[in-house]
Amino acid sequence: MGILDLVVRPKTETDVPEIVAEPAKRHKSGIIGEISTNWTKGLRSSFRSFRRTFWPTRSNYGGSQISYERTRSLYRNDDPKANLGSGVCRRIINSSMDFIGLPRAATGDEIVDEFLDRCIHVYWAPEILEMYRNACRDADTVVRIRRDAMNDPLVSPEEWESCYLEIVDPERVVIYYSLENKRIIEKAYIRHEIEEILEEAQISGRSLTLPQVREHKIIEEITSDAYRYYDETEGEWREELEQPNPWGFVPLREVHNEFESSLEGGQSDYEASMPFIFALHDVMSQTLMAHKAHSIPKAKFKVNDMLSFLANNWPDAFEMDDQGRPIPGTFNGEISWKGTEILFMESEEDVEFLEATSVLGDSKILMEFLINCIAITSEVPHSILMNQSVQAINEDEMTPFVKKINRKRFFFTQDIQAICKMALAINHMVPVRVPLAWEEVTTKDALDKAAALQQDVMSLEVLATREVISDQTVRSTLRSKVPVMKSSSKEAKDAEGNKQIEMQSTGTTSPQSVKGTDSGANS
Repeated sequence: MGILDLVVRPKTETDVPEIVAEPAKRHKSGIIGEISTNWTKGLRSSFRSFRRTFWPTRSNYGGSQISYERTRSLYRNDDPKANLGSGVCRRIINSSMDFIGLPRAATGDEIVDEFLDRCIHVYWAPEILEMYRNACRDADTVVRIRRDAMNDPLVSPEEWESCYLEIVDPERVVIYYSLENKRIIEKAYIRHEIEEILEEAQISGRSLTLPQVREHKIIEEITSDAYRYYDETEGEWREELEQPNPWGFVPLREVHNEFESSLEGGQSDYEASMPFIFALHDVMSQTLMAHKAHSIPKAKFKVNDMLSFLANNWPDAFEMDDQGRPIPGTFNGEISWKGTEILFMESEEDVEFLEATSVLGDSKILMEFLINCIAITSEVPHSILMNQSVQAINEDEMTPFVKKINRKRFFFTQDIQAICKMALAINHMVPVRVPLAWEEVTTKDALDKAAALQQDVMSLEVLATREVISDQTVRSTLRSKVPVMKSSSKEAKDAEGNKQIEMQSTGTTSPQSVKGTDSGANS
């Protein structure tokens, strides 16, 4: 529903949204606010508590806190305090988003599967990828399912049926859950900032004055019964916008990245690797400063008489006598190296350049170590962080990354299932818990799984042929490996019309027994 599709009750003295009436009190289990997880809360802080000399000085990246503003700044890499090291942050998030992919519905009902696959892959794909990105980056995000107006001339019937998703920033949302069932949302508030036209555009001579607008802060209240708006700017409910909620539920889903019960929320993918990212920034900064010191050499002169040396090489810096020779006591202190390719010196004098010892070699080793630490803590292969070629990818470092992607798929499966159930309920279909089928993370995994499935099928076929197991057992065993399989009875009924393929003898066949022109015999 749009911004005008909201319900308003008559204004009273106490009928004010909780988010306005008590801005200081926040619902612990419902509100999505700033994250307060320490970056480096762990062994290092424990060591410092009983042995203060273990760390001579407190690092500038220890004990900092994460916030939505910080995580988004790291993703954009526009924070000058960390931008030399946070360039890998985008890769950490995007690698998960790209490899998680989009699932397919596997309920076994062709109508339901076709409908949900069209929703997920055609109409919801950008928003689902945005959900992955925001949740992995910010730890939490909120997804809202909405539907276009029926009288919209640009909306097709399929689009209207499929609805559409909207990603809402978590800091703008307050969600209250039922005490009896934490899966049920009783009430939600969303803060909006909109502009309303006060005066229409006016024509003055040949010039057009644009409409006069005023910004309003609107708080949307969503319940299972109604939608309504509270105008925080005017301090009143907008009664003219009131509309009922025909769906009977609050169409929001709070999405967490790898939910942690002790935090009552998700975790940002930056949290474990953040100290190493800040350290990488420090090393890069120090390396660049050192590079300036040793890349520009300084001249060192060994001369017996400074004024004579200056007069021989920069006579223009002295006053001249009647014979055109520099007067020693008239040096003006201004010399220029421009055009000075040759220096005239006495036999015992010398000149050389002083150059600081380069630290790039040691810095390179340290930076490689820090990048490896970032790769380990973020569970992202070094090859993905540093854009190496496919041939350089180590299969061993892909193992934790594949496990990480599969782990995230398990977490996000519940969120996608909840959204699919909402779409089914909105279209008056049974809101079943939709099984989802995911593609393999890597090509190697797909090949290994296909080879293993082939071996399993061959083994089951032998056992069924020897009458060791029944066909129903074969189907029950394969159902866990082939998600699109239906029940055993349904598969048995559908398989009755399968075409039987005649198998040729596996014995040795002579060329004379084969008919055809290739064998030299006529048919």
